[in-house]
Amino acid sequence: MSTRAGTSTYVSVDGGGLAPTVQATATATAGGGDPAPADALGRSGDVHVWGWRTGSAPDAEDLALLDEAELRRVYRCHHPRDAAALACTRAGARRVIGGLLGVPATDVGLGHRPCPGCGARQHGPPVLLHPPLPNPLAVSLSRTEGYGMLAVCADTAVGIDVEALRPVAVEGLADVVFTERERAHVLGVPEGPVRASWHFRCWTRKEAVVKAAGTGLLGAELTRLEVYPEKPGPVRVEFRDRGGAPTWWQVHDVPLDGPWSAAVARPANVRDGPGPVYGPGRVVLHTTVPQSG
Repeated sequence: MSTRAGTSTYVSVDGGGLAPTVQATATATAGGGDPAPADALGRSGDVHVWGWRTGSAPDAEDLALLDEAELRRVYRCHHPRDAAALACTRAGARRVIGGLLGVPATDVGLGHRPCPGCGARQHGPPVLLHPPLPNPLAVSLSRTEGYGMLAVCADTAVGIDVEALRPVAVEGLADVVFTERERAHVLGVPEGPVRASWHFRCWTRKEAVVKAAGTGLLGAELTRLEVYPEKPGPVRVEFRDRGGAPTWWQVHDVPLDGPWSAAVARPANVRDGPGPVYGPGRVVLHTTVPQSG
């Protein structure tokens, strides 16, 4: 099992260049004293993010938490590290949500909302199926080589994306990924690690938005989605799906200790009066996974 349980230290995420400032804010014991109990998520307006390293091959403890559809996806993976990332991310999400709700990870059921493009439930945005809650929790998952992530917030949309930093042929992707402004910024630096970092800042911000919006990459025109890579997060961006009305999103870069780039997106508008807060809450990065009930 690649995720960890025990004391949960968490940090608030602020903006700041390619290496956003991280400020430690509190520690609390997982379980009854966890800093993000489900009934407090709506009051705080915060987005809570967990991340964990994944192994070189699937772990038996992770596989034991997956449903049949997830196991089939794991066994279809061509490389053991890809299978490990998938299994660990899905299992880790169950451990986190179980810890928030005070139920065993085995009692957490995950599924999909209908795909906005085709209506299928096999590949739509993730949704918590069980246990039933009076107010919904929005969840988003992402994985890449060596790392998995989960974002959770109350009664609103959320999207998260993580990518392993690696060499990439930016010129070949620029025409289908970047706006003109982004293209000028990213290609304005020499080929190498810095350019790759700017590329993945663009990419993770864009994918976080389209996942939060529920369309995924197939329902988005990435060359029209401006994410301002030159600006430290959070940034406010406009998204239009294919033929849809504009929506506004607040995007935060999530600093990680390792060769990964990550971003999380949430609705940018604010609801006045009582109820869940949309927009100005913190993004809180947890370093450990809460214990399941």
